[in-house]
Amino acid sequence: MAHSPHSREVAPPPLEMIGDLVYSPGSDLPFGKRIRIGLHECTIYASAIEKGYETGIRAHHAFLKDHKASAPITLDDKQFSMIIKHLLPRELPLFDQGLWRSFFIVGWTSVYLGVAPDLSIEDVDGRDYDDTDGVDVDI
Repeated sequence: MAHSPHSREVAPPPLEMIGDLVYSPGSDLPFGKRIRIGLHECTIYASAIEKGYETGIRAHHAFLKDHKASAPITLDDKQFSMIIKHLLPRELPLFDQGLWRSFFIVGWTSVYLGVAPDLSIEDVDGRDYDDTDGVDVDI
């Protein structure tokens, strides 16, 4: 029995709305940022893309610190797979896991190339993506 290569594809998440704004949750907005909609200020929660990217940066810095290395390091497929398997958030839907994996590698590589934003390990570790204190969730 032949299998179609398209049978395993995962559909992207549906479009969502914040106020009157229609957006794609995986790519359109700067997730994790504070925005103002009308009279309300709220936080757009971090997507798998941003979480994977920042985790990749944080993991590379932690790897350098643990191995007492001063120069960034590139990894092969087997090494990336081992690290990603350990760090990948299991609660993410399958589509978001794929985005997270891809952008983890982008974050790691951006450190290697010297173009990563200046995130200290503490800045990213202390971030709580589920913190809703002070956020008006009735929008």
